[in-house]
Amino acid sequence: MEGRVQLRCAECGKTKEIAGEIPKEYIDRFAAAVQEEGWVPRPGAELKIICGRCLRRYEGHESVDDAKKIRKM
Repeated sequence: MEGRVQLRCAECGKTKEIAGEIPKEYIDRFAAAVQEEGWVPRPGAELKIICGRCLRRYEGHESVDDAKKIRKM
């Protein structure tokens, strides 16, 4: 049996189709999308998927704030 899903980035609308024989090929292709292209659940309470490019906008938010606090001390 083949599994098929289309990921859609909740931020920019980019899409990625995942398809493969269940379970191994389907899981492997989903894992490749995560590892190679950065597809992940968007941070926050709602379950939405975002692409790696949009994820980079979230990167460093806490560490940037922390760095400012540390320098003031």
